[in-house]
Amino acid sequence: MKATVTAEQIRTLWDSPSPDSVIDRGDDCEPVTRDDLGALASQVDTDDEGYPLDGQWQVIADQVNSTVPGVPTSDAGEALLQEIRDARAERERVKSEAYDEFNAIIRAAVASRTAAVSGIAAGLSRGRIYQIRDGRR
Repeated sequence: MKATVTAEQIRTLWDSPSPDSVIDRGDDCEPVTRDDLGALASQVDTDDEGYPLDGQWQVIADQVNSTVPGVPTSDAGEALLQEIRDARAERERVKSEAYDEFNAIIRAAVASRTAAVSGIAAGLSRGRIYQIRDGRR
């Protein structure tokens, strides 16, 4: 049976210091994670730091508990959250590919010895360049 998520549960999860905190929605549904909330919050009014405004906590709870036409009520929130998880996984895949490409460029620049390590990448320390070169991070 699916548990209804309240605005207070959403706010508590958002403010939780633990990245592993979740809202349990019962045996039939995936739990709601902090990452899920971040994606849902992109569709509500927030302050300058991205914190949902007072009236928006219920909007997020309604999104989690929503019904989607053509989808049984018990599956509606899960369908929405699955879309969010899929989008987040795609974002992480692209970010990972860009990170790997950046590191490969740094390694190639160091290996070519055509530029001083200190001048290879603005904003990176020498130590970080050597970590990338050596595959330590």
